[in-house]
Amino acid sequence: MQKYIGGIEGFLEQDAAKESAFWADYQVLGPMFAALRMFMTMDDVLTVIVGAKGCAYHLNFTIVAWGEIDFFLGKRPLPVLEYRQQQIALGDFTPPEDWLRRMKKLCGVYRARRIVLLPTDALLLCGADLAGVAGEIQKFTGIQTEALEIAGMSSPNQWAGYDAALEALYRPYLGKSYRHEKSVNLVGWMWPSRHRGHEIGCCIDMLKELQIPVNAVISGGSSLADIEKSMHAGANALVCSSVMGNLLQRLDEEGIRLAGPRAPYGFSGTREWLTSIADVLELPVYDGIDAMEKRYRDLFEKNREQLSGKKVFVSGGPGRLIGLLHTLADYGMDIQAAAMFWPHAWSQEDIRHMLRDHGVKMKEFILSPGLDDLERVACQYDVDVWLGGYQEQHTCKRHGIPFVPITVYTVPHVGFEGAVNLGNKLLLAMSGYSFTESQFIAREVEGVICPSNDSNQ
Repeated sequence: MQKYIGGIEGFLEQDAAKESAFWADYQVLGPMFAALRMFMTMDDVLTVIVGAKGCAYHLNFTIVAWGEIDFFLGKRPLPVLEYRQQQIALGDFTPPEDWLRRMKKLCGVYRARRIVLLPTDALLLCGADLAGVAGEIQKFTGIQTEALEIAGMSSPNQWAGYDAALEALYRPYLGKSYRHEKSVNLVGWMWPSRHRGHEIGCCIDMLKELQIPVNAVISGGSSLADIEKSMHAGANALVCSSVMGNLLQRLDEEGIRLAGPRAPYGFSGTREWLTSIADVLELPVYDGIDAMEKRYRDLFEKNREQLSGKKVFVSGGPGRLIGLLHTLADYGMDIQAAAMFWPHAWSQEDIRHMLRDHGVKMKEFILSPGLDDLERVACQYDVDVWLGGYQEQHTCKRHGIPFVPITVYTVPHVGFEGAVNLGNKLLLAMSGYSFTESQFIAREVEGVICPSNDSNQ
């Protein structure tokens, strides 16, 4: 499967998307970025970029600018092991002793239990002995060290980084026997925050109200001990289905059932997610789901009266796009076109689910969009409001289209409350509100929470 532009049904007839390379030239940061997001936000894992400093600077800036304040990331180290051209030409990849000493000191300061090496493309292309480098670092520091051959550019797409990172985290525990309990892991959250006003807090709160225990959050803000503890859960549920992959299917076979394979967006998607978790854990909480939905129903219907029939463009990764389609379909909006930044191997089944079970329709579907595609969509279609990546604000400004960013925000877009929040944002944008204070800073609005009667909030 290559870049695709056409009808949504035609996308489902394409070859499988597992091995092809996809890049949205304005959005995708690559597989190394994906893996780094999984590791860098953990408590006791140190990630090392092996290669050019410039690559590390770019990745570190992107992650820190995104989550340092908004999602409580704070200051995190990102060491670089850089080689001179002469060393690469001679095949001399022995880490300098002074670098090893500094690395050992850093491991002590941050109480690291694992070191992960992420090589740049240059190191992979020159045939560097990364396993040997990892061995030298492990011998000197006494910390388990491994290299992941997930490059910044040359791997198939961003999903390859998520898949490799999850597999590396769980590899020590696979094939062992664990007693599984009626609890769920929330997989795909990349930040330390557990704040109620963020999406992870919304998901935890929904499950708490239904008395469904959360075992662990994978992987942001967690430790290697949490990863091992998560092996006792009875289910995995995704809060970001971009990380859906082989590892979760393997864990399903080992007794941690895959529930909620798509993130809980919209009323329909949230109900599917909660019901799937309840079904897998055999917990009779369906009345509680009904009661939770009912608290937000009036607000949702009020928004729906104004949004139904409005023409919309939407873009997102393989997880977020599916979720947003749930929300837009629930509101009865007229989807002119949709774009998926990059696919994973389950994207076609997710799209098929939306067509078959939720009646989603659109005039055009774009896989791996470029800036030229956005410009064409803005010219070709009559769009009342646009949901897309933060960089898409420029296209919208040129064409006077109301814009809602879906990659830079803090209030929940998931859960029943998230459906209301998104509806409020769509209406605000169409009334003239700007969600972009500048090219780098979003103007967020306050989210809606309708607590249950027995809540202490």
